Amino acid sequence: MLVFLLHILGYDLWFYISHILLHTPLLWKYHQIHHEIIHPKFTDTYKGHWLEGPFQSIGFLAPYCFYRFDLWAFIYAFAFVNIRGLLRHDGRTAWLIGNHHLLHHQIANCNFGEYWIDWAFNTSIKAKHRVKRGLLFIL
Repeated sequence: MLVFLLHILGYDLWFYISHILLHTPLLWKYHQIHHEIIHPKFTDTYKGHWLEGPFQSIGFLAPYCFYRFDLWAFIYAFAFVNIRGLLRHDGRTAWLIGNHHLLHHQIANCNFGEYWIDWAFNTSIKAKHRVKRGLLFIL
């Protein structure tokens, strides 16, 4: 169970860091393909440059810096992060998993990772925008 959780934590932390890096001018050319669709569906989850997927997944292997390879933890965690990624890219599942990442596709300068990471590093949409009288104002 610990290795499973470390896979998720390693993936989430590296995904956040790598996602911010992909939004820099140097790497944007690789990531902009993924952002061509403002309202993605689950089929758009892996749309992007072929280097983007492996680059953003490096953190998934972090537990093996500390622990022996655990095949079942690897399989379960791999399935978890991929299913979660599919759900995050489809508005039809927002009732289940939220719209945090969907908002990132609309306003690309926020919501780079998980709710808790964006909250901790002040990169959530709430930190960048405020709602006043039902209208969205950019600060």
